[in-house]
Amino acid sequence: MLRSFIYSSFALLVLLLLMSGCANPVSPEGGVKDTTPPRVVGCSPSNFSTRINNLSFRIDFNEFLDLKNPMTEIYISPPLRHPIETRLRGKSLLLRLNDSLEANTTYSITFGNSLTDLTENNVLKGFRYVFCTGDHIDSLSLRGKVTGAFDRQPQKDIFVELYLNNNDTLPFDSLPLKVPPFYITKSDEQGNFYFGNLRPGTFRLFALADQNGDLIFNQPSEKIAFNDSLVSPYFIPPPKPAACKDSIATDSAAGLKALVLNSDSVRKADSARQADSVRVSLERYPSIELSLFEQIDSVQRLVKASVPVANMTLLSFRFPVRELTITPLNFSPDTLWHLEEWTRKRDSVRLWITRPGTDSLIARVVADTLPLDTVRLSLAGEEIQKKKKKGDGPDRLAISLPVGTAGFNQFVNPLVLNFSCPVDRWDFSRVFLIDDKDTLHPPISFTDSLRRKVLIRHEWKEFHTCHIIIPDSVFFGINGLTHDTVRLDFRTRGEKDFGGIVISMELDQRPGPRILQLMNEKESIIYEQRVIEGSQKVRFPYLLPGRYKIKEIYDRNRNGHWDTGNYQKKIQPEEVRYFPKILEVRPNWEVEETWN
Repeated sequence: MLRSFIYSSFALLVLLLLMSGCANPVSPEGGVKDTTPPRVVGCSPSNFSTRINNLSFRIDFNEFLDLKNPMTEIYISPPLRHPIETRLRGKSLLLRLNDSLEANTTYSITFGNSLTDLTENNVLKGFRYVFCTGDHIDSLSLRGKVTGAFDRQPQKDIFVELYLNNNDTLPFDSLPLKVPPFYITKSDEQGNFYFGNLRPGTFRLFALADQNGDLIFNQPSEKIAFNDSLVSPYFIPPPKPAACKDSIATDSAAGLKALVLNSDSVRKADSARQADSVRVSLERYPSIELSLFEQIDSVQRLVKASVPVANMTLLSFRFPVRELTITPLNFSPDTLWHLEEWTRKRDSVRLWITRPGTDSLIARVVADTLPLDTVRLSLAGEEIQKKKKKGDGPDRLAISLPVGTAGFNQFVNPLVLNFSCPVDRWDFSRVFLIDDKDTLHPPISFTDSLRRKVLIRHEWKEFHTCHIIIPDSVFFGINGLTHDTVRLDFRTRGEKDFGGIVISMELDQRPGPRILQLMNEKESIIYEQRVIEGSQKVRFPYLLPGRYKIKEIYDRNRNGHWDTGNYQKKIQPEEVRYFPKILEVRPNWEVEETWN
């Protein structure tokens, strides 16, 4: 009886413990996260098959797939007229071509980043499926890189195209403008491109940021690049693959290296050795660099006409203008009715309307004897209309210091005040300068014919706090506007606050006009620009501490700025290069570098 009671009590205790465990559930521990992309386990027909005449293909994987952006990521070379049909069935990808195939031609289907596993979105990068309608697979290659012509940044997802001179009716050079290419590939994230399985021959090499999907340069805004001379593909010995799993092929510029590292067909023991071998092999073969640019229409045009502020019209042109004729159509120009203010490049002009009571402008615009347009503008001003909508007060003549004058650099820049419009009445004697404890009437003069800038002369001292006091109604603009009392505060700096850069330019091997631009790290500000012709030391003194870039433009036509290219005229964009290091400027220190 006692033994039965003990057994019953023990069983009850175990039951209570189990119930307690169930009442406090614990999350199951997770396993190792899957970071392995899908793997090809078979193809039908096999990859690199010959004598193919069917239009349907199947690729089998070791796991379930997800297909990302097949219309843009998956493409075939040589290109076909219709896109490839894709469909997932279980762990297989089914492909169908809707075009007839050329005889004795090697085709490669590139999948880009479209193949991912279903659970973790791991991407199978660079997979290519290759087949031939003839008896042998073409085996030549070509590689290179696409960078921006102006900023030298890698350009991804750019179609790189090869044209064969096989058209009986069109000149070879005009093929990129009229017909699709013979071969295509795409640049990767680093701008690299790789052509594999090419036939022997001589090709025109072209690159296109295609906007309408036809692979033809027929949109003015499509960026392009081209190689000056014809190119011939070459043979790179591939790593030795194993049996059926040789279905991995790649399309990146380092395609063979990726083939070694990504293929399950290569034994791990041989991977490092073969990768090193491929790296050495690639260094022996030429890599072609293409500079991508936007070609500008050579016809002069009036790009924009606007009225940013009241009684001022801004006209922007596609190219610099030598001579401008503006004929008003809604009033008689019997007197001087406007003032012209041109930008440095003479591709934009401000027209300050001086004719009283003119509330609109209808005028014919002629640039360098070429009639461009007839403009019809209200002269109320976009900014004035915005202020009225917000309920702001009446417009005033604005007076300002240059940007960044809170720390005035008197060693480099004079002190110039800017006016929001040309001035026609003023009284300099009412302007005061307070330099620490001294109150002065400094010498003042206009620096431009339109009287929009005044120069204040003074013997500036280091580390002084200064104020400019302008009482109300000292200056009047041509539109009759004046200002309230203005106080402008700034502080001079000391020489030890600044650093400097000295660059020894070594241009003996290739002298010529160079534009050097000193910029901030983001290239949003150009601090200084110099033009040099040959080897010399270039100094950038009195720089605020910070990180700087230096950019060089080879100014072939000596017009003082960078020019883009033109494919029809076989003109490459002007060459750009950057000093290879970001230069760190510190206070009271000079950085010295040599640039070959």
